[in-house]
This record gives sequence, C-alpha cells and structure tokens, in this order.
Amino acid sequence: MQHVTLVTKQLRLAIDLGQAFNDHDFFVDTVDDPTQVASVMEQKQSSGLLWDLTAFPLDQFETQLREFRHMNQLPIIILANSPKLATTIFQAGFDDYVVAPWDAFELLARFEQKHQLYMQLSQTKSPQSPNRPNLRFDDVVIDRQKYKAFKQNQDLGLTPKELKLLLYLIEHAPQVLSRAQLLEGVWGDQYDISETSRMVDIHISHLRDKIEADPKHPEHIKTVRGFGYHFVDNYQIKKS
Repeated sequence: MQHVTLVTKQLRLAIDLGQAFNDHDFFVDTVDDPTQVASVMEQKQSSGLLWDLTAFPLDQFETQLREFRHMNQLPIIILANSPKLATTIFQAGFDDYVVAPWDAFELLARFEQKHQLYMQLSQTKSPQSPNRPNLRFDDVVIDRQKYKAFKQNQDLGLTPKELKLLLYLIEHAPQVLSRAQLLEGVWGDQYDISETSRMVDIHISHLRDKIEADPKHPEHIKTVRGFGYHFVDNYQIKKS
C-alpha cells in the first residue's frame, strides 16, 4: 500500500479521505504540524501531498510548498475554499486546485490521474537503454533497463530517487561527495543547504536499510564526517 500525506486540522476530512483512498490501496497519513510534513513524507515514502489551505494558508506556507514542489516529483493537490488563488497555485507548479466542498471520491480520482502521469513520466525518464549494462556489487544487482535493484533476486523496492542516488554514488566512486554535490547531481537544483541537506541524509538512511547487511555499520555507503558520503568500491563492481 502506498502512502499519501494530508496536511489538515479537519478530522472529518481526514476520516473521509482515509476511507476513500484506503479502498484504492493508498494509506493517508494526516499531519497537523507543517514542520513535520517533510519528515513524514520521507519516512513514509509518500506518493503525493494534499494540502488544506483553510488550515495552513498559502501566504504563510508558500515558501515551504514551493520547496516541496522543487524537491519532489509527485502529485501536489491544493485544497481551498475560494477560487481566487487558482492562478497563483498553477503558476507555482502545483498539480491541481480543488475548491470546497470537497468530495473524497473526486479527490481520489484527481489524485490517481496525477499519480499515473507521474509514474509514466518516471518510466520515460528512467535510463532503460539496452546498451547500459546491469551493475553488480556483492549480492546486489542494479537492472538499469528495468530501473530496479535486487538483492538475492528480491526487489529491494528502491524509489526512483533512491536508485538515482545510489547510481550517482557508484558512478563517482571513490570520490567523496558533499551533500551539496548530491543535491545538485541527484535533485538537479540549487537549494538552501541548511534547510535541505537533511533530505540527503534521510535518503542515505533508507538506502542503507535496503542494501546493507548491517545498516548501522555500512560497508557500501560510507560517511565522511563533516563532509558527505562516498561509495566504497571494494567489491569490484561488475557490468553484465
């Protein structure tokens, strides 16, 4: 089941959306503290964001929402009680804007449509050329045609961003990469490092949980304290 993050203070809305989305294999994680949204989305590997402007207005949270837009390639749907902000919402790059009263099943349909579009876009952008060989290290195989990673023939379930981060580390091994370099190389934009470097740390932690035998004592992805990370190429990565 995939997760969707709902930012609201309305219990009735959370219940209605939770029931509707759950029937279609989406679990709604409700957040009533905007400072916790990024960590919840990373922890749950959220597939999308629903933001209630009646609880957390755009004029107070526009910067945070724009950062989410730049950092995440996933559906962001804005919920509001007035159409006056529609132009601003779409110019900021958000995917949809729904005016109250909100129907849970209509929101589900809108979300599923946007979700499918992002999935198709991700597959289109994924490096799937048959001329790019698989990579193997230790008991991990990265199938670059399917854009998936396997360990002992089991799909590791890496997100596209996690796999891109892993490939970026491997391709630059043994170079030590700063968080700023990883943000630029993997996310593709410049950000305020003081606010977003934690995003790199969270993705690294998820990667270690999935590829390392002992995530607390990683053998593959090493930390260089005070600087960043590097991939240890002791396993003589093979191409096939």
